[in-house]
Amino acid sequence: MKGCVNVLKDEREIALLSKCRIETGDGDVQGELDIGLVSELKLASVWVQKLIKTEGDAYSLNDTKGDTEVSLRRNIPGAFLYKLLKMNVSQDKGLRSLYTFEPYIALMVKQVEAFGLSINQLRAIHRGSEDIVPLVQKLNSCVDSIRQEASSKAFQGKLKNYQRSSNKNYKELTSYVDALFEHYSRLLVVRVDLSYQKQHAKTTQAEAKRDREHLLQNSRSNKLFDDMVGYIWKLEHGAEKGFHYHMIFFFDGSKVRQDITKALLIGKYWTNVVTKGRGLYYNCNADKSRYKSCGIGMVHNADSLMRDSLTSLAVPYLTKTDLYMKLQTTGRGMGKMERPRQKDSRGRPRVAPTDRVCAA
Repeated sequence: MKGCVNVLKDEREIALLSKCRIETGDGDVQGELDIGLVSELKLASVWVQKLIKTEGDAYSLNDTKGDTEVSLRRNIPGAFLYKLLKMNVSQDKGLRSLYTFEPYIALMVKQVEAFGLSINQLRAIHRGSEDIVPLVQKLNSCVDSIRQEASSKAFQGKLKNYQRSSNKNYKELTSYVDALFEHYSRLLVVRVDLSYQKQHAKTTQAEAKRDREHLLQNSRSNKLFDDMVGYIWKLEHGAEKGFHYHMIFFFDGSKVRQDITKALLIGKYWTNVVTKGRGLYYNCNADKSRYKSCGIGMVHNADSLMRDSLTSLAVPYLTKTDLYMKLQTTGRGMGKMERPRQKDSRGRPRVAPTDRVCAA
């Protein structure tokens, strides 16, 4: 996972960047965007990889009073398995129905389920329980099975394909941003997350798609999107928010200012017009002053620090979940506006806001 993990160079900055204001059309703050699940998934992947490298039994039995009492001893492999069993990800079937997990996590979930293991079984064990011996056998067999599958050629192929796909998306998006900077001396970068109110969290994927297409198609004739030169969108799903979009809009920085206001107006347009009062929006630009560098706001072509923040923080934020789980979508789960075709020395190039698919 080294290649994928390196995409998120400073997770603390991303954690800060993720705490954007969740606002309704009236500007009421509703909460914060939580990346706790992503952190949990990263830990799960790391612990599975560490478990694979261990040797010996996960658990063993100790005689405490001759043959009358035995106790369960947790060895190093068992410590990692215990941590994994405590995680919700291994038991959350709803999450598994929506997302395809990164191979290490998927391997763990598959084997834990195959052996019928749960954290409650470990917590319920009392000394002398007659169930302790077969449980120890299942725990040790599960760890052995995880190790064996992880060393197989089939698993290594899955791992390479997953990592290649995740890195391909990131490279495609950063290449897209570089192409925009080849045409514009500065870009106004606006980050807005578009979602639905709690009572509408069961909005279907098809309905969310129609709303997103409505927003982007209307941008062709809506003055709000004048001088927009690019955009990136990413569909995600949350247990409480349901389907929602992470969006980055790029405007010609020589003609557009006031990124906070622009994000606010886009959010209100989504809430009041596109979703007819069903939506919510997250104005990340409103809080950008809290961060040393976050890659949003006005970004000059020659400002290497801000450009690096854009491509190492703001852009990866859109694909952060892809490192560990990928949403199972009907059609595309990510897209962007077409690239500028050529540089026009007489003025800014006119680019029709046509949606293009990102890498798979």
